[in-house]
Amino acid sequence: MSSASATRPTTALLVDDDPTTSTQNARRLEGEGYRVTRAGDAVTALSLARQSPPDIIFVHMGRGGSGSTQFIQALRSNDATRNVRVALLSSYYDRSLERLGLTAHESW
Repeated sequence: MSSASATRPTTALLVDDDPTTSTQNARRLEGEGYRVTRAGDAVTALSLARQSPPDIIFVHMGRGGSGSTQFIQALRSNDATRNVRVALLSSYYDRSLERLGLTAHESW
């Protein structure tokens, strides 16, 4: 691995429709070394992800998560974004998300 790639920040796309939590989560991710791009809705996020796939996409999921589920399905159905890692940011977890290959991890 070259020194340039070793020091390159990991690119992250943060999808969050709430300005307050978006700002908080972006600051936290930046503090952990991510170069963060933000999207306030799924349509914008899909466009950004397709144009320049990030290393990881953080999705703030509200209770119910149906919009988040549809967004993740759209990512998985597109060749450019199919293999991008996705992390959900939520205090709510629905076992139905396991169908999308998602599992809960409570370390953040």
